[in-house]
Amino acid sequence: MRRWLAGTLLAGTVWLCIPSASAGPVRPNSWRPYVNPLILVTVGMSTSEVLVKAGQPANTKGSSRATKGSQSTAVWTYIRTGHNAEVATLTFKGDKLIKIELNLR
Repeated sequence: MRRWLAGTLLAGTVWLCIPSASAGPVRPNSWRPYVNPLILVTVGMSTSEVLVKAGQPANTKGSSRATKGSQSTAVWTYIRTGHNAEVATLTFKGDKLIKIELNLR
């Protein structure tokens, strides 16, 4: 019993160390760009950070212009075609990413 418990604890310790070396799971407030699935784009990043990590979007749409006391919003769309077709819609307020939506096609 002690040998089994010691082996289980050691395996658990090793298992806990492995995720930090891997890419890790995608959280609801993050997205793996189609250009490199090892990179993670997360809510709170700036537009320039997203451009560096994900490249140019397929489409961009700016809604309201910034007025006194408010910030402009922009929506960027990334499209993956093929077997695992998906559309990622990233919404920015000012210079910060505030929402990520993923839709299977």
